[in-house]
Amino acid sequence: MMKRIAIIIGMLLLLIVGFVWTTYTIRKNKIDKQYISNSTTSILSIAVDDLLLDNISSLPTWNNSLEKKDKGESWMKNIIFNAGIEIPARIYLFSMAPHMRQLYGILPLKDYDDCFSFFANHYPEGIDLIDKEKGIVSVVINKHINVLFDRRHIIYKIAVESNSDFKDLQSILLQPHTWTTIASIKGFEGALPQKHISYIQKGGLLQIEAMVKNDKAEVEGKWLLAKRLDDTLLMRDMDTTKQTLTFWNLLPLSEIPVLSHLLNKYTGMNLEQLNSNYFDFQVNDDYILQKDSAISYMYDDDFNVIEQTQVQEVTVPSITYSWRSNALLEAALPDTMFYKVQKKRIDQYLINTTLETFPNQVTSKQTLHPLYFFIDFERWPETWNVSVFKKLKEKKVKVRMTTTLQAKNELSINGQISF
Repeated sequence: MMKRIAIIIGMLLLLIVGFVWTTYTIRKNKIDKQYISNSTTSILSIAVDDLLLDNISSLPTWNNSLEKKDKGESWMKNIIFNAGIEIPARIYLFSMAPHMRQLYGILPLKDYDDCFSFFANHYPEGIDLIDKEKGIVSVVINKHINVLFDRRHIIYKIAVESNSDFKDLQSILLQPHTWTTIASIKGFEGALPQKHISYIQKGGLLQIEAMVKNDKAEVEGKWLLAKRLDDTLLMRDMDTTKQTLTFWNLLPLSEIPVLSHLLNKYTGMNLEQLNSNYFDFQVNDDYILQKDSAISYMYDDDFNVIEQTQVQEVTVPSITYSWRSNALLEAALPDTMFYKVQKKRIDQYLINTTLETFPNQVTSKQTLHPLYFFIDFERWPETWNVSVFKKLKEKKVKVRMTTTLQAKNELSINGQISF
């Protein structure tokens, strides 16, 4: 009897494994038939099936933490199984000129009514039927994500800046003749990678791949620069014993539009003022007590104005950042970036710090890493614990990304994210 039961269980397991493997193979063979725009300038891909299979041992822990936060069915489960959307084995997102700071995706619909019901139930204030005859529906998910779908396809957009405009999505949806499959796209050799996550720019100017397994992501890639770098790269020597965040960059800002945008946003300076070809930023695991004076005005019994100065003490993180100094930069640099800072030119560097004192000396050292980034969210300042940063701190996430000079205009990229 026991032998018969064992045989039946074994056969059932074989059938299950066979079914899973057949389904996996069929889904994988459909990957290169996914649509993107023929005007694509970069592609981001995420291997949904491979990520799940390679991290299946972590799923019970993930499900337990999800159930604690949400007693009902999760949003993710709904969109996979109940939203009428065909989720492929690998999802491809793409960017186009001039919308370089936005990612788009095209997915087929399995059931239009299910899709409409899903968004109507989850985003009742963001949904709008904009063309009844064609069944075109727009949905504002949040200030960074918009969705547009008809009876056959769903188009979605993820934008860096807040964006509620649907003109670009409508243009994509209504012009299917401008779509092409992943298998047919030109200029993206290697766009069908084997790694879990991949990003590639047209012509192979930038390629990054990552494998996610055992609570760790291993990152590698290649970066071709528009300009050749000097043979000798010098950076400010920084103490990293208490580092929460360490970053430095010796690349021209024209090579890194995102960094240029951030520096412009927080300093108010334009690219010409900022382009010193060196910038570093460091946050240490300690705090500084700053005194800030505030002037208020009151009236005495005779209605005469009395000026009062109040001194407030504010606890701020230990932050130091510097540029390679030049006259244009020194004249334009503000006295605050996040917090009130002191400025001083030491040797060839313009030092900015929330500390009360400056280092006695600043030295340079040679590096092979023109761009470097490290962050330890476990040490993240408590005053910055908002939204996603709080969750990253709870998970004790650490990120390290390094670029290494391979040739005068070629960098290798290596990194690790642990969580």
